[in-house]
Amino acid sequence: MKTFIALALACLGLGLTACLGLNKIHEIQDSAVTHFHDQYNNDQAGAIWDEAHARFQGASEKEAFIAYMQVVKSKLGKVTSTANFDRRMTTAKEITTVYLIQETRFENARAKETFTLIMEGGHAILVSYNVQSKLLTVK
Repeated sequence: MKTFIALALACLGLGLTACLGLNKIHEIQDSAVTHFHDQYNNDQAGAIWDEAHARFQGASEKEAFIAYMQVVKSKLGKVTSTANFDRRMTTAKEITTVYLIQETRFENARAKETFTLIMEGGHAILVSYNVQSKLLTVK
């Protein structure tokens, strides 16, 4: 009986450790989104591009990304708040990819933002970004 209790407590401890590890990963991801929004609000789209993953940088030229973010900001305004809507993680070939959907309030509208991040060396690196809002719809 004592062995069973000791084993149960050991398993519970492992579960808590795993949970704490996951919480730390979530903190890193949330911090990356906050950093992105801070840079966005301070007109630092070039810095966002510079800090992004090579796959992100390969998807568009830096100047095109900066121009796109300027249009987004001119229509939506600054970020005033954001909340997690959905979070998914996958791991393949020792690479953890995170998909975050944020419900974000900007000065002029609400929007859904989608961030794809890769976890590398304790950091969440931006791989793709998308923002959806009625104000960004071309008529």
